Amino acid sequence: MSITHPMGFRAAATTAGLKKSGKPDLALIVCDTPDVARRSSAAVFTRNTVVGAPIEIGRARRAALLGSSDSAGKSTPPTPGALPWRAILINAGAANAATGEQGVLDAYACMSHVAQHLHCTRDEVIPSSTGVIGHRIPVDKVTAAVPALVASLTRGEPADTAAAAAIMTTDLVPKTAHREIEIAGHIVHIGAIAKGSGMIAPVLDSAGVPVPHATMLAFITTDACIPSLAFQHALEATCHDSFERISVDAHPSCSDTVIALASGQAPVKPILDNTPEYHGFKAALAAICRDLAEKVVRDGEGASRIFRVEVRGAHTTNDAHRVARAVVDSPLVKCAVHGKDPNWGRIVTAAGNAGVPFRLADCSLSIGGIRVFHHGTPTDVPRDNPALKDAMGAATVLMELTIGHGDASTWMIGCDLSKQYVAINADYTT
Repeated sequence: MSITHPMGFRAAATTAGLKKSGKPDLALIVCDTPDVARRSSAAVFTRNTVVGAPIEIGRARRAALLGSSDSAGKSTPPTPGALPWRAILINAGAANAATGEQGVLDAYACMSHVAQHLHCTRDEVIPSSTGVIGHRIPVDKVTAAVPALVASLTRGEPADTAAAAAIMTTDLVPKTAHREIEIAGHIVHIGAIAKGSGMIAPVLDSAGVPVPHATMLAFITTDACIPSLAFQHALEATCHDSFERISVDAHPSCSDTVIALASGQAPVKPILDNTPEYHGFKAALAAICRDLAEKVVRDGEGASRIFRVEVRGAHTTNDAHRVARAVVDSPLVKCAVHGKDPNWGRIVTAAGNAGVPFRLADCSLSIGGIRVFHHGTPTDVPRDNPALKDAMGAATVLMELTIGHGDASTWMIGCDLSKQYVAINADYTT
């Protein structure tokens, strides 16, 4: 089980007719906790300038719940009486992005219909959409499907599996995860589903001033009791160290979203920010996000293997991240991984294009633990070395790159670039 394993959650999925394939395309996740004081929510969204209507709505509702700050440091307090979300309505087949004000109105109409059947307010429903950019949601199809969707809400593996499948677009496999953590002698559950295969290089925002941090969507549930602000802090930190560490095609989507709901039904006291319980919860949340992130990049469009780039010796973590991303996003490196070619020159020069100054004499590279470049010059390991060939043919190719003598390090995961990726995207509209 995944999203309905935590106490207080039900899920359902159906076919509303949004996908040309006729496959399921509408999912609903609901928190059944009546006590608003125990319930909470958190979310992060894409930093792309072009965003979908659900992102506009989500940002506004998050600001109402938590308050916000702009780039000039001006703060806006939370809106009195704002409630955490208790339902997530997810559709696949239409991104509802670049659809103008009508796209927002369409999303509100769908939210209102769900709220009516759940007997809650519209603002307690949060929408999320994935699919073709520029396509509006067919409101009539969604609203027609909602009554049966709500009636079929349930807990258990079939509901989790159905929801995970309904949100897929070009994904080959559904993506689910689950973790448990003991707090005060009680087991707290975290469950999650995600989708993503192409247009993957998430760069996510925060509830306050934005920080450097086919659509990637993730939905997380937990029965922990954690206030929304502490939940938001934990989610931002874990997304920065998981979803923002992956890239399929260096193309952040206009719809990237991670939404988390907490039912508070585990018999534990509220988890407060920066307590031992908070750090334990955040570690479990980070583990589930890293699990899903790797599943997303492993299912990258046309991918046959993934590669992990670990950068060490940088002056700052941001420098290390820029170098790792430059290597992971390089088409030449991705092609070399696909061809199982230990072409260290592509890796080193990709690092040099990151805009982070370093001395070549301080640069070294190992592939699968085999040193191929050391202190600015190649080693005597031949490209047909059996151990090196095995390293390049592994399901996960490990590249360890040192660029200096600093203390900062980081990692990123990417996938190879194949002919199939080109074929998939040559035939996919927007």
